[in-house]
Amino acid sequence: MVGFDLDMTLIDPRRGVEAAMTALEAEFGAGIDVQWVVDNLGPPLEAVLARWLPADDVDRAAWRYRELFGIVGIATTEPMPGAQLAVQAVRDLGGTVVVVTAKYEPHARASLAAIGVDVDVLVGWRYGAAKGETLRANEAQIYVGDHPADVIAARTGGAIAVMVTTGGHSSRQLEEAGADVILQSLEDFPAWLCQHPAQT
Repeated sequence: MVGFDLDMTLIDPRRGVEAAMTALEAEFGAGIDVQWVVDNLGPPLEAVLARWLPADDVDRAAWRYRELFGIVGIATTEPMPGAQLAVQAVRDLGGTVVVVTAKYEPHARASLAAIGVDVDVLVGWRYGAAKGETLRANEAQIYVGDHPADVIAARTGGAIAVMVTTGGHSSRQLEEAGADVILQSLEDFPAWLCQHPAQT
């Protein structure tokens, strides 16, 4: 069982995030730094919006953003380099694929469909240690992500933390977070997976 993060690991949602967040800012006028949001994908939406919005407005704004993203975001979703091949590499070895993400689960499912990737298990609204609990419940041996919180997820779940540098964090930052393996992108994942000791 191999687990994957979603945003900036398997999918590139940045165009849709920018469009939806720009529309949200136009409605709320809260001073949301849209570019910051685009450059720092990973944390839960509510935690991001709380940087600019009063606590009483966060939940309403979050659901409005999800509505907007469903309209303008899903169709612009693109695969990260090597995403389909990485998933196929797991399948070719007889493995199963679980995606655990902080994203709203219906949007996560629609985003995967948009890039033509089918997975065995999909769980949304998980971040950091909560992702790890889901990984452990699904007996994931490897977790592939792009964020220090994904390292925490892997550690919590008892999985090998394989990080890619396609998100907003450098190799050094991911190494300092405790990643076991650092790859430049998912394009490097099939070769690493085939050489992993569990396959020999």
